[in-house]
Amino acid sequence: METAAPGRPSTDVRFFPVIFGIIHAVVDVTTVTVIFSTKFFHEIVHNDYFFLILTYDILAFSGQAVIGLIIDRFRFWFGTALLGLALPAVAVIVLPFEPLLAAVLAGLGNACFHVGAGALSLYVTPGRATAPGIFVAPGVLGLALGTYLGKGGHFIAWPFLLALGICLVVALFSRIPQVPETKEVEKPKINLAVLAVVLLLFSIVVRSLVGKAGTFACPKLTIVLFTVATAAFAGKAIGGIVSDRFGWIAISVGALLVSAPLLGVGGSNWLMVGVGMFFFQMTMPVTLVAVWSLMPRRPGLAFGLNCFALTLGALPTYLRAVKAMYGPPAFVAMILLSALSVYLGLRMLKGKVRMKFADG
Repeated sequence: METAAPGRPSTDVRFFPVIFGIIHAVVDVTTVTVIFSTKFFHEIVHNDYFFLILTYDILAFSGQAVIGLIIDRFRFWFGTALLGLALPAVAVIVLPFEPLLAAVLAGLGNACFHVGAGALSLYVTPGRATAPGIFVAPGVLGLALGTYLGKGGHFIAWPFLLALGICLVVALFSRIPQVPETKEVEKPKINLAVLAVVLLLFSIVVRSLVGKAGTFACPKLTIVLFTVATAAFAGKAIGGIVSDRFGWIAISVGALLVSAPLLGVGGSNWLMVGVGMFFFQMTMPVTLVAVWSLMPRRPGLAFGLNCFALTLGALPTYLRAVKAMYGPPAFVAMILLSALSVYLGLRMLKGKVRMKFADG
């Protein structure tokens, strides 16, 4: 790992996922509050409001793959993460004047921070899922809080600007993981790699679809919003830790199988759905690092592809035809399909790349 830069305190690089995970939550709560607050600052009809939200989602999630591809080429991960703090601040300032510009800046800023800091989180303990899981997990809490504040019309500019400013100072004085020029890793054959990536990304698509649709029957209450978000946060944070300890295949597949009946038949029982979401989200750190293991010199692209898969899974939930299929049989079938995809994808990688397999 790198030594401390001049003027930068000698903080342990292992604190990176915790520090930047908290910053991740701040970025998410800011950008999500901005996009949902556009309705309160401007007389926006339903279709235009939907367009703003869709614009934000596409830039914030799908945009990460493009940004990751670019910054991997120039090795500009940390600078991009800092840009991901600056753009949301500008979005907060312009929100009262121009909603579309605010949505674009918020989406781009969110994408820049995710892919920049997310790529660096992969190098805290390379080949292990713990650090990326801890970094990613707080984002779901930021999403929940931003949804509550934005939809409730509770937008006040200065707290967001102050929080982003503090995050910028903290980021500048934090130790950053060193990214080696090359990474020694045994590459699997290209056809195997492509198939493994497709299977892993497909499992993320399904996870996104079920994750967004699985709470459809729950009452739309604030306590439900934060209960499910807290469960997802804990699942992502703990999932990487226990997977590194007991094996990626065993934990990932096992957690999905446990979540299937809970999410499938939980219905309006939001406590059961919350427990199911905890197990359901435990696979996230593993699939992220597994995809990166197949493209070790492109951490930004790997992180971006994972988020692009989340977008692909979320988009069908806007369609009435898809909503008509919501129910226990469909949810259980999709979760089992995701478990099968994860199992096959990880089995293809086992022994081909350096990852934490403890499954024998």
